[in-house]
Amino acid sequence: MPHAKGRAQAQTEKSANPSYKREQYWVDAPLQLQMVGFVLILVSASLLLTAFSVFRGMTEASIQSRQIFHSLDWIKGSLRAPLLLASAISLLASGLMTLFWSHRFAGPLRVVSAGIARMRHANFVVPVRIRVTDAHQDFAREFQEMQEELRKMLESDRARVHEAKARLEAAEKAFAEGADARGEVAKALCELRHACAKYHV
Repeated sequence: MPHAKGRAQAQTEKSANPSYKREQYWVDAPLQLQMVGFVLILVSASLLLTAFSVFRGMTEASIQSRQIFHSLDWIKGSLRAPLLLASAISLLASGLMTLFWSHRFAGPLRVVSAGIARMRHANFVVPVRIRVTDAHQDFAREFQEMQEELRKMLESDRARVHEAKARLEAAEKAFAEGADARGEVAKALCELRHACAKYHV
């Protein structure tokens, strides 16, 4: 029995303090792959332009100067391996950094999208949470505030409807007993008028 109570308390604490770590890294694979591919194309183009500029400059230097002790082919062969290694490191680093950044970029969008789906099904209880390192902080914060304000408005309207329901039930009982219940009916109608009065649809 104490073990069951402990498990229930642990589950309550876990639900009160949920973990916001995403279970999968590919939160939006098409978007993330598109961003990685775009950056890799840009880096590849810049590396090719750099290599072309180096070899072109060496060719021009060999034409204009007679003080090069090694042949141009030997110099190009010597530079080819370092350039290829530097290009591979640059492509790998840029790809990893873009993947890391795309995760921070696409994650909040997916979280907000899930929040919109929950609101579509009238679920305003689960809050939208993003990490401190994510992008779109202002956008997610505004969505959180909107969801909280809607939840409070719906709670207020639900309380008014329950109050009107209770007054109408009391009026029905009073009518059955032959008493005058017009005051309760008027108060119930007033509560219903104020309910949902804040919405413009």
